[in-house]
Amino acid sequence: MRLALAGSLVLLAGAARAQDSVPPVGDEFVALFSSYCLQKFPDDGAVAALAAQDMLEPLSPAQVKTLDRKEGKGWIVSRSGVPYLLTVEETSLHSCALRRTSDTAMDGAPLIAAATKFVEAQHHKLLPPAVFARPMAGGAVSNSMTLQELDDKDIPLPQAYMFFVVSYPATARPDGTLAKPFYEIRFMRQMFRQQT
Repeated sequence: MRLALAGSLVLLAGAARAQDSVPPVGDEFVALFSSYCLQKFPDDGAVAALAAQDMLEPLSPAQVKTLDRKEGKGWIVSRSGVPYLLTVEETSLHSCALRRTSDTAMDGAPLIAAATKFVEAQHHKLLPPAVFARPMAGGAVSNSMTLQELDDKDIPLPQAYMFFVVSYPATARPDGTLAKPFYEIRFMRQMFRQQT
């Protein structure tokens, strides 16, 4: 089941280069990320309280660890028939992430625009993106974009915004048929906790 899964924005989706166009993430994705990861995070209690208010279905600790390989909390967010996964990682890389799967790669420009507007409201800004591609097990490829936040004096803050497009190839089912290839689309706000 998909819920168990753990340059330019268009070029970020490396596996989608052959496509004529890459659709943008929808308004719903942006609104959900903004509600939880921009307006409430890094207050984990506030994220959990909003999740309870919205009656989100919680993930088990084991499910969260399957997704993030870290300790944390998570919820299933179902909107318009599309399941999203919301997770809060509680380690030294304190993060709030929202993800979904898609049959096509997606352009994260609307999410980047929401993050930019959010930091600019605090008189901060984002550095130009650093883009990476990393091969993964089973033929999957993770394409990521990281935007570091700067304060009003252009000093880097221990915070970044990250957009991922992970492409998963077609895989053989037990009956010999092929499961369709798909993409995991994820946006994350990450805080680097200071060591004390």
